[in-house]
Amino acid sequence: MSEKTTLKDIVQINKILASKEYNTIKEFSAYSDVIQEYIDDTFFRNDAIIQKLVEYCENSGRYLDIKFRQPSSIELKVENIHDYLSNTKRAIEKAMFIEEDTLNQSIFVEVKSIFRYFLEKTYEFDSLTDYETLYGINTVEFHQQNESFKYLYTIFDKLTYIARHLNDKYCKKELSVYNGEPLKFANDFLRDISFLASSAIEYQKLSDVIEQITYSKAWHYIRRLRNSIEHDFVDPSFKYNICFSLELLFIIIGRIMLALNKYLQSEMEIRKTLENLKKEK
Repeated sequence: MSEKTTLKDIVQINKILASKEYNTIKEFSAYSDVIQEYIDDTFFRNDAIIQKLVEYCENSGRYLDIKFRQPSSIELKVENIHDYLSNTKRAIEKAMFIEEDTLNQSIFVEVKSIFRYFLEKTYEFDSLTDYETLYGINTVEFHQQNESFKYLYTIFDKLTYIARHLNDKYCKKELSVYNGEPLKFANDFLRDISFLASSAIEYQKLSDVIEQITYSKAWHYIRRLRNSIEHDFVDPSFKYNICFSLELLFIIIGRIMLALNKYLQSEMEIRKTLENLKKEK
């Protein structure tokens, strides 16, 4: 999938990080950078996996109406999709949680907690990793998958409202008033969080990452599926499985969180910035 880094490379990096066979934080960060670039190449610059996921959704009664300019020439079996998603998910787990300082800013404590909670549940419930079994709507597994998807998806709202609250309180010196109009991550987050970027250059890099994601087919796939789960009628004669979609959602959120860790100010810098803004009249 990726010309620069292969799935085999990611598997090897997972082993290195799991056994902590790196000598410095700088080396760890270099591995994290490789993982992030691989995610961009595999899931946001290339639509082959997303095309297959759309097909799998249709096979279980969810029609997302996502169009592609041309069919992918890459042949992927269901086992291949599993390998790409599961190994990338493991790579994000390593990049996010092996070193405690990764995304340790206090403003993101709840977000990181939700992310970890979902990850732990994938080791507890087979329904969150079993991609082969289709589940009827009266099964516990069907609801475990849907509940997990919706809860993990709340991270986008959490990030967006955190950024708006901080921007209103410290930059605009006013209380956050939303007037019933929901904020949208793709439209509002970058603008509101910009004052906490390490620099103008780092903010542009963060913008490039998030814009690449939110303009991708992977993002539209997740958005359409979320709307389908929330609003569409579920046919009881069909059976369903969104395991792959859960993993893709985890990968997208993980990629964003790693970018926030890389391009936003550290915990101490954020505290100093907020304190200085608080003193301004």
